[in-house]
Amino acid sequence: MHMHHTDELILDPICACTALRKASRAVTRLYDEALAGSFMSIVQFSVLRHIAREGQPELMRLAEKLVMDRTTLYRALKPLEQRGWVALSDAAGRAKHVALTPAGEAALRAATDAWRGAQARLLGSYGAAEWARMQAGLARLVALSGGLSA
Repeated sequence: MHMHHTDELILDPICACTALRKASRAVTRLYDEALAGSFMSIVQFSVLRHIAREGQPELMRLAEKLVMDRTTLYRALKPLEQRGWVALSDAAGRAKHVALTPAGEAALRAATDAWRGAQARLLGSYGAAEWARMQAGLARLVALSGGLSA
């Protein structure tokens, strides 16, 4: 029996990238809906949290931590800077630092309860032990992907 090309594609395993992107979009939607009242997206919340953790990171280091390319990070920072939540400053050479402003710290604090609610709903439904395994697997995928793209 001759198998058509489209039949072969249908029988292939699900694309890992597609499955991860679908899950990412669904989870992003959950967090974005929870954060809607704070007037920030989960991406913006994540950027603010990373800056808060790092202090005043260089943009290159922050991009690495977030696993974002620099241009995507710059686009994400622009509205945060316009709202007065972050401030950029020059570092050595052409590098730049970013820091939370007092308004950014307040915005992050104000959004944290909504984030915690979304986190509790998701992890409560998914299960803490299952999430711990998933988180370890995702960290491994991030590490492997960095090695594969080199």
